[in-house]
Amino acid sequence: MGYPDRGGARFAAFRARCAALIATALVVSGLTAGSASQSAAASAAARAGAPPYRFIYDSDSAPATVASYGWNLIDVGSRWSADQLQRGAKGLVWVGDYDNSSCAWEVSNPTLTKEVRAAVRDAKVFGYFISDEPNPYACPNAPAQHKARSDLIHSIDPAKPTVIVLDSNGFKGLFTRDALDQLPLWKGSADYIGLDPYPCRQGSGCHFSWIDKTIQAANAAGLNYWGVVQAFNDSSWRWPTVDELSHMLNQWGASKQTGYMTFAWTWSGNNLSSKSALLAVFRRFNTGAAPRRCVVPKVLGLTLARARVAIARANCLDGKVSTRYSTRRRGHVIAQHPRPGRRLANGGRVSLLISKGRQR
Repeated sequence: MGYPDRGGARFAAFRARCAALIATALVVSGLTAGSASQSAAASAAARAGAPPYRFIYDSDSAPATVASYGWNLIDVGSRWSADQLQRGAKGLVWVGDYDNSSCAWEVSNPTLTKEVRAAVRDAKVFGYFISDEPNPYACPNAPAQHKARSDLIHSIDPAKPTVIVLDSNGFKGLFTRDALDQLPLWKGSADYIGLDPYPCRQGSGCHFSWIDKTIQAANAAGLNYWGVVQAFNDSSWRWPTVDELSHMLNQWGASKQTGYMTFAWTWSGNNLSSKSALLAVFRRFNTGAAPRRCVVPKVLGLTLARARVAIARANCLDGKVSTRYSTRRRGHVIAQHPRPGRRLANGGRVSLLISKGRQR
């Protein structure tokens, strides 16, 4: 029961990027307001301790923005994309998925070999993401196939790790035992094994105990694992609150994980950039930074999206956003409150007035 199913869409994007060899445009997206409990929850999450490897899914559309929040592994589809990343960030290269229908790889060994050889001495390539949610019940040979693929990569580039992510939400149903029982099968199949128990469902609270059970099973199986933290919204799963996100980060931070992953920067038409309060929690966890005061930035003349990014980077939150007709360009900030330079408590809010353009 692969929640959510990402493989086909990711592989299509991978082929498109590699075939076209084009750069992905940098998208600077807006940020929205968060919870009043943001600072305390964020500080608690930071105390849990961030691991050295911090990856976020579907992040190649805005790598600089993502890196500013403390993620240092970017989801890329090629060596070329990794080479474009800013200093301090590396690319985890998606090299095609494992097909649970055919029980075979979507990318051939010769094609994979060619790509890995090209990246052998590339310092911007962290490693290779080889599979997302393979199903060992539908494909009993899958663990052995994954080990063989990982071994192939290491025979060419022994210095770079391989990464897979396992469906940790259940195959026969939601939060079913089979998700835990599979874990011993995967030991040694890759250098790092991601585990993605998503506890927060639409219309309900978060089942945090499922993360605890997953961690216990991974420890018992002797896996070298990365936790995958839920930070997305779709028809089945919902955005966590600030406190819920902090709880998840604390759970994984107290585990034996050697890295962690976040799902996702973009997913199902939603963007994590719209959740400034959640991003504040991630930033403090990722960087270990103490809460800082909000120094109101000057955002007059900026687009709403760019103004929101500036507000978030100044440790402030969005306040009320209003619109009115103006001779100024539509969609740009024509007034703000408080004034630029004013110092507020961490999480202080900045209200904006946006131009609707000329009235016709």
